[in-house]
Amino acid sequence: ELTSSVSPAPVPCLNCGAPVASNFCSECGQRAIDPDPTLREFAHEAAEGFLNWDGKLLGTLRLLVTSPGTLTQEYLAGRRVRFISPLRLYLTCSFLYFFVKALLPDVPMQITAARPAGGSGSSNAASVQIGVVAVQQSDEKESIRELDSLAKRRGLSGAFYGRFSSALRDKSKLSAGMASNTPRVMFIMVPLYAALVALVFRRRRMRYPQHLAFALHLHAFVFLALLLTLITRVVKNGAIEGVFVLASFALIGAHLVLATRRVYGVTTSGAIARSALVASAYFVAFLTTMAVLFLGVLFLNY
Repeated sequence: ELTSSVSPAPVPCLNCGAPVASNFCSECGQRAIDPDPTLREFAHEAAEGFLNWDGKLLGTLRLLVTSPGTLTQEYLAGRRVRFISPLRLYLTCSFLYFFVKALLPDVPMQITAARPAGGSGSSNAASVQIGVVAVQQSDEKESIRELDSLAKRRGLSGAFYGRFSSALRDKSKLSAGMASNTPRVMFIMVPLYAALVALVFRRRRMRYPQHLAFALHLHAFVFLALLLTLITRVVKNGAIEGVFVLASFALIGAHLVLATRRVYGVTTSGAIARSALVASAYFVAFLTTMAVLFLGVLFLNY
């Protein structure tokens, strides 16, 4: 008995209408999807769209952390299909840092006295805390009075002192303004860092976009390393806080030197010297930019 099998007719693409014989449309590249997705399919599509959750993100992060500079080398060599783009990697890591930072409580450190031998430890500790708070409030009130006096001056200086006094009275608005604008400042600083690197390595036959890819990869790692510093928001032990902060900056320094040596083909000593030069100039520019941001928040919000 002869049987004949007829292949099913191609399904038209929901985007352009072209026949789709596989999982993707050969004309526009859209995946063959169900127009009425389940909740699971919707969640998968959202994760893939926002995080590129198809293996690229995890592979990119693993190479960024374990082999400094290799990710930039792969990008400059044109081997890019296995990794997410430098800009997308930067945005993902910066979003992760600021998201975790926003979730954790911003609790100031409290100073307590050690329990003396034969004494009431809790009462002594409470008295020290009350004393510290009283001194801080007294100093703050004195500063406000001095600023109010200086605010009577004419011109720009008087306006500055007046707004500074208002900021001390309502520090939450100042803190919120600085926090909301810091990600924008960091995004602006990346092209500046790339320009500094291009200036230091101007004899290399590399164009600015190549230096920019290096800067984006480096800043993405910086945000990952800075996650360690957020331990200060949940741990109230000065020694532990110091260890995590030092570890974070040590990782950033080591990554910078190793990545510079690998991408630009210099010796370790040359990578250290040039990285230190770029970092110094970048730090000055960063402080200047943050000062401008502070003045902007001060004059726009008060």
